[in-house]
Parts: sequence; C-alpha cells; structure tokens
Amino acid sequence: MERRFVLACLAGAVALSACGHLDSKSLAASPKTIQVDAKVSISRDSSGKLLFKYDAPYADADGNFDFAEGEAGKSSVTLSFTIVDDSGLGLRFRRDGRDAIWIVEKALLANSGSTSPAGPYEGKQFRDFRVSADGKTLTVFDENSDGVLYRYALRFDMGSEVIAHDPDVGNGNGGGHGG
Repeated sequence: MERRFVLACLAGAVALSACGHLDSKSLAASPKTIQVDAKVSISRDSSGKLLFKYDAPYADADGNFDFAEGEAGKSSVTLSFTIVDDSGLGLRFRRDGRDAIWIVEKALLANSGSTSPAGPYEGKQFRDFRVSADGKTLTVFDENSDGVLYRYALRFDMGSEVIAHDPDVGNGNGGGHGG
C-alpha cells in the first residue's frame, strides 16, 4: 500500500512539472470583443423611394462601417442593427439571420458586374447571425481580423416584398477568434 502511495505521488509530481510551462504569463489573452449598436431609421422620400439612415459608432449615416480604426481595429465586433423607426412601413428583418444580411468581399463584386451581394455569406469572418423574435433586431459577430472591405445587404420583409439596403463594412486586422 505504501509503495502505491509513493508511486502515485511521483506520478503527480511528474504531471505537475510537465505543466509548469503553462503559467499565467504564457497563456494568450482572449481577443477583445466590442458591442456596436446600429440604429436604423427607414422612411420614404416624396417619390416613394425608401431612405435608410444609420446612427452607430464606426459608421456614417449611410451605414458604411469602418472597423479598421480605434478600439474596433483591435477587437472582434458584435454588431446589432435595430429598426428604431420604419415610418409605419412595417419592415422587419428576414426571419433567418443568414438571410437577413448578405455579405460579400467588395473586391469580388468588381468582376461580377453587380454592386450587391448575391446570397448569404460564405466564409469565416462573420457568424452567429440572429434575428430577435419581434424581427426588429439583427445581430452578427465579425471576427474583424482580415483587413478586407465587405459589402453587406440588410434584407427586410415588408408584407410580401423583400427590401434590401447594401452599404460597406471595412474590417481591421485586430480581432481574432473571440466571441
């Protein structure tokens, strides 16, 4: 019995010494993730054309985001779009999160003859697409680590009609694999 105890203690000591290189200084810190909330207002002009206005950090009023600078440039981004005013039009994000926002590298559009994404995102930078139960908020996670300029299209249901609006997202190089 005493021999087993000594062998168990030796085995434990060997295991602990083998893991000694895993001190707190050598463990990489998890990449930082910031929350960016975008308020989307939608109205019609006198000709009936839909107008989209965005109120969000890192974005202009047209919804073009720049996540390459400042705190966002060093972080992954959880981006939430919320319809705060639809002027009574009844717009809601498409139910399926991947169908509520289509994303494509903008450089790929140059060769396609199109200015808008043609379908749901296929890649690793964006994930966790979710639409709230009331259809007013869309959330997506952006790794923000590749430095690529993306074109996105927010997609809404307005009765039986599908409406899309397609500004740009400029990614930085500072995110990572957070989330």
